[in-house]
Amino acid sequence: MKRYGFLAIISCILLSSALFGADNDKLKKDISTLLTHKRVDIKDINIIATDKLPDIKDLHMAIGTIKDSTKPFLILYNKSILIFGNMIDRKSGKSVFEEFIAKNRKKIKTALKEQKKRKKETEKANNKKLVSLLNGKYKDLVVSVKGGNPKGKTVYLITDPNCPFCKDYEEQRLAKTVKNSKEVKIVPIYLNIQGHETSPMRSSWFIQQAKNAKNGDILPLLHKASDEKDMSFKKVDKKEAQKLIKKMEQLMMSGLIEGTPTVIDEDGNSVR
Repeated sequence: MKRYGFLAIISCILLSSALFGADNDKLKKDISTLLTHKRVDIKDINIIATDKLPDIKDLHMAIGTIKDSTKPFLILYNKSILIFGNMIDRKSGKSVFEEFIAKNRKKIKTALKEQKKRKKETEKANNKKLVSLLNGKYKDLVVSVKGGNPKGKTVYLITDPNCPFCKDYEEQRLAKTVKNSKEVKIVPIYLNIQGHETSPMRSSWFIQQAKNAKNGDILPLLHKASDEKDMSFKKVDKKEAQKLIKKMEQLMMSGLIEGTPTVIDEDGNSVR
């Protein structure tokens, strides 16, 4: 998952031109450069409040939020510099932002509440897109398991054979998910990171084996694919595996999967 270090205690300095008054777009642009290396558009940066810093001429402070972060950032700035992070008044030993934060606490709480709401809405919208793709273009990457509750919802599990968190979910919670759901659709995938080199072939092996397996045999097959000591995946049809791996890569490139395990229902809600 992509994350930015908004709470770093170190101070970073960025030279800039004019940062005063109503020139919020310039301030947002420099904040985007400093904190996210321009990966976040200025429209996704919200300046909650600004004020002059007492006792230090021409220095201002600002507090705000950035898309995908549920924690605010603190900025000091003037027409020449932009400084990110906390600063301490050496005389009092207190943060220079202490009174500023207290004064704007209500605004901050409201902004963070809105931020969390927007993040949840965005997450749900992306999950709905993912469900649509898994029922359409990428349905050959999906292995279905009939659930034990006809009135329940269909649940989607995005899992990686080399992910310890996925393995924990599969061993501790997946059987219960199957029992409570109308159907569970398992999507074995891989993240292209060190230590997950066998995931593409393990995922392909599981998908191929599941085609001819009975419903009750699916979960043991998944456990076998995730067993680092089991080498059955080496017997996979390599030609067929390459087709599946290519599709897995395309699905990952959609940006709709940020990590594993991802568990969502048919309406795009996260299943915890």
